[in-house]
Amino acid sequence: MNKKTLQLLLRVIVSATFLFLVFRKIDFRMLYVTVRGCYLPLAVVSIAIAVLLSFLLSARWLVLLKGQAKSGRIRFLSIWKLTMIGQFFNNFLPTGAGGDIAKVFYLVRGEENKLLLGSSVLIDRFIGALTVITMGVLAALFTATIPLGIRYLLSLILLFLLFILVFFSNRKIASPLYSGVRRIFPGRMKETMENTYNVFNRYFSARRWLLAALGLSFLMQSISIFTNYLMTMSLLWGKSSMPGINLFFIYIPLIWASTMVPSLGGLGIREFTYVYFFSGAMGKENAFALSAMFLISVLIQSIIGAFIMLLLKER
Repeated sequence: MNKKTLQLLLRVIVSATFLFLVFRKIDFRMLYVTVRGCYLPLAVVSIAIAVLLSFLLSARWLVLLKGQAKSGRIRFLSIWKLTMIGQFFNNFLPTGAGGDIAKVFYLVRGEENKLLLGSSVLIDRFIGALTVITMGVLAALFTATIPLGIRYLLSLILLFLLFILVFFSNRKIASPLYSGVRRIFPGRMKETMENTYNVFNRYFSARRWLLAALGLSFLMQSISIFTNYLMTMSLLWGKSSMPGINLFFIYIPLIWASTMVPSLGGLGIREFTYVYFFSGAMGKENAFALSAMFLISVLIQSIIGAFIMLLLKER
């Protein structure tokens, strides 16, 4: 068995294991009642909003690229197409961010500064993580019922992300840390590390473009979390118990972070964490139905990405 086959098998096992754990918890008769009672117009609107958020996601990436590169290929429509192709490949490549590999591949072909352009995908992911975790921490601070463990976990993740931001944006702070580490590595690797740091520093030092990307990210993440809230409203339509929106700002960031575990595009892990975090507030069946609705929006974007792939001259 070669390495690629083994990796795929492991991802299948991870996804299948978590799906099995979820299915063991679900009463499918209750799930059927939940789905039948869903308010369809609101469900359709919320799924449509989730799909349309790909335009804001593309705009955030475009802003970062515009701050560094003047290539004629870097236009909004081109970036949106690459974003959708990335959504398609997320289903096959490791973790829920595996499609970033495909985005980098198509972005840098024919370009001279491949490292500079390719790094934009990582910076884009970082900004997304920073904004959504920041919102999660703020929501947790104003929610007395949230366990301390959740608060500490979100705070630790935020501190780590802020450290990365400061490290790559301030050479004076990074220099003492880097000078101690560079002695360990051979010359070729030191050169690679220096080039990588310089590229990341360029993105983090472009304050105007960075702030614009952060603003777009906060807007997009807020709408995305609110979309999950709308999906829940459609599932609980006509019922008295509706979880507070603050819970979504706390738990959704953790659910998104969990999809970074190697699997089939986050399948299984995403559904398990939805049920784990939201079952206490809305019941296991409703939480699973919510994860299924979000999965539908992901699949729609994947289908759009597959269609774009078919129209590409180079596949």
